[in-house]
Amino acid sequence: MRKIYDILKRMRETDAGFNPKDFDDDGLENPMESDEGEEPEDEDEEYGEEGVPGEGDETLEEGFEEDIATRLKGIDINNADEVWNRLTAEEQEEFQKLITNGDIMKLMPDFKPWWLKPQNSKIVVISTPEEEVKKDNPKPEIHKNIAKFADICKKEPSPCLHYNLWNILSAYACVARFFGGEQQTNASEAVAHLVNLSATLKYGTNFEDAEDAIVSVEMEAITTGNGPAGAAAVGSAGAGTNFLVESREQLQQDARQLMATKDHKLAALSDVLQLLQQTKAMNKRKSPQEAEFQKLFALASGSVELDRTKLSQLVRKIEFMLSYVSREEVL
Repeated sequence: MRKIYDILKRMRETDAGFNPKDFDDDGLENPMESDEGEEPEDEDEEYGEEGVPGEGDETLEEGFEEDIATRLKGIDINNADEVWNRLTAEEQEEFQKLITNGDIMKLMPDFKPWWLKPQNSKIVVISTPEEEVKKDNPKPEIHKNIAKFADICKKEPSPCLHYNLWNILSAYACVARFFGGEQQTNASEAVAHLVNLSATLKYGTNFEDAEDAIVSVEMEAITTGNGPAGAAAVGSAGAGTNFLVESREQLQQDARQLMATKDHKLAALSDVLQLLQQTKAMNKRKSPQEAEFQKLFALASGSVELDRTKLSQLVRKIEFMLSYVSREEVL
């Protein structure tokens, strides 16, 4: 609810021609540094009706928040159709414009992934389960009952598994950022993006180098959705906007931090497994018409068809990777 409100509030501010960053751009970060001899042209512009600075703005903001809360009261905010129907015609039109030109991403609230640690910090703080739940974006719970690797594979693991893991977790980082940490609220769409980005999941590709595994995700992000259906899913692909990878540097940093500890790898893979299991369960309940539409959508956007057979294969692959990582010794 809060994220929806923040986006709509920023849309209102933009429509009104107000952008808080404009003040920094003008070099007026500190009003005391402006010319001392200049007086405000109209004191009424600085004060509300009662002479209290900003009081009118606060009242408008409170009224807007109450309006949004009233319109969205009693509906499932994870249901895009329900939320869309509660927006005004002007808000719907503005959303369409923002999606088309790619500016929607600029209005998204700031998101800090669970795997990031403070810059230049060598201290890793291990949170208790209770503390983790209280965080805005808690670390995913590690899957229970992970099979022992020796029980499911009698051979030594192939060296490519390590680099395939780099590819899967790099794709996971993109998806988590794209959904602002709320990928579990739309599991099927998150899985579609994840599989499109990871060549290991999509084609069964094996990698022999970490850098290649990461760059592959960036390349898949550029080519994913070049068809009309895909463009509608990930934004204005025709305009060359890459919504899934903001920069190679950020992608590399995310991949390194996810691969930095056994705990991070298990948490990320557990999140992926849950997404796949949810999608598989939803796929089972789909009507034949919905299944046919999904097949056509996949063909139009250059994606693989995520039917029950493919999803079952992916579930087994991630369960295998969990066993592979679980065998690692904690240094």
